[in-house]
Amino acid sequence: MLRRIRRNRLLGTVALLVALLLPNRSVANEQRPSLLEAEVVRARWLMGTVLELRFPAGTQDVDSLAEAAFAEVSRVDGAASLWRPGTELAAVHARAESGEAILLSETLGALLQEAIRAADLSGGAYSPAVGALVSAYDLRGDGRWPTEAERRRAVALARPQGVHYDPRTRALRLDAGVTLDLDGISKGFALDRAAAALRARGVEDALLNFGGQLLVIGPPAGAPAREALVDSPFNPGASVLSVRVRDASLSTSANTERVRLVAGREAGHLLDPRTGELVRLSGSVTILASTGAMADALSTAWAVDGPEAYRTSDPRSPLRRAGIVGFALAGRDGGCETLTDRPFERLRPPPRVADAAIHGP
Repeated sequence: MLRRIRRNRLLGTVALLVALLLPNRSVANEQRPSLLEAEVVRARWLMGTVLELRFPAGTQDVDSLAEAAFAEVSRVDGAASLWRPGTELAAVHARAESGEAILLSETLGALLQEAIRAADLSGGAYSPAVGALVSAYDLRGDGRWPTEAERRRAVALARPQGVHYDPRTRALRLDAGVTLDLDGISKGFALDRAAAALRARGVEDALLNFGGQLLVIGPPAGAPAREALVDSPFNPGASVLSVRVRDASLSTSANTERVRLVAGREAGHLLDPRTGELVRLSGSVTILASTGAMADALSTAWAVDGPEAYRTSDPRSPLRRAGIVGFALAGRDGGCETLTDRPFERLRPPPRVADAAIHGP
């Protein structure tokens, strides 16, 4: 998991406990020790997690900046969520049953276009049409194990080819039985929209942390890049990788985030749309990409494909060029091994938790 981000080893972390206890409110963490006075923080509960915004001290109109960012995220949630009624995507599914073409809003259309691009890049390891499989496994409910026939039917409906979208007209048509599920990309896309709102208002330096996915604006030329630390999935608090981030986003996927027992068997949340099987990644994968949407979707895709597919992939392929990859995997004797692209650096030994608390983010 992504735990900390630091810049030039000067500043400390700010706990999110207050924000977690006060959903739907902006939180300013003003009363902080002197080490923490170089950033101003606003946070709000959105899309089932906390979005935290960090600005350099002295940033003007922080509250209005934060409200603009939060409004963009709320707009994405209202367009793409399947966790609450009354969203645009829920209405799309209701109308799609007739086979008619549906005109999407600019927000949902742009999100779907990014999802289709990610599906093309990943060869279907990520698919926006995975809704039938999510339903077959009841991943939004108590969970279930589908029959073989149910699984095969859901796989046939989970192909990206069942989604027909024209970005010029924003017209969407779905093949019969196909349902969209954009959870694997919507949080990253919401980060992109929030960052765009901040940049449009003159922000050149900020950190957005959305439930662990990071997006960095800036820092400006001449300032040091932020350094993100990736924790071991087997030893929370012990960082195993670092990477410098400038005008980019970082997203991690791991089965350890949502594992539960279903009929006495362990079930995660990662599905391979091509086979309909639940995927068991023994570790985590982190993606550094130029956009939040691509980092979000490709972290899912590489978690599905796994380290062996990474080892045999062409570094010059469009998929590899779209995002920098860092695996943290179960090693021998209970340790953690890493498999990464060059910008990631292995921390040997990992920093002590006390040190990280002083020097992050």
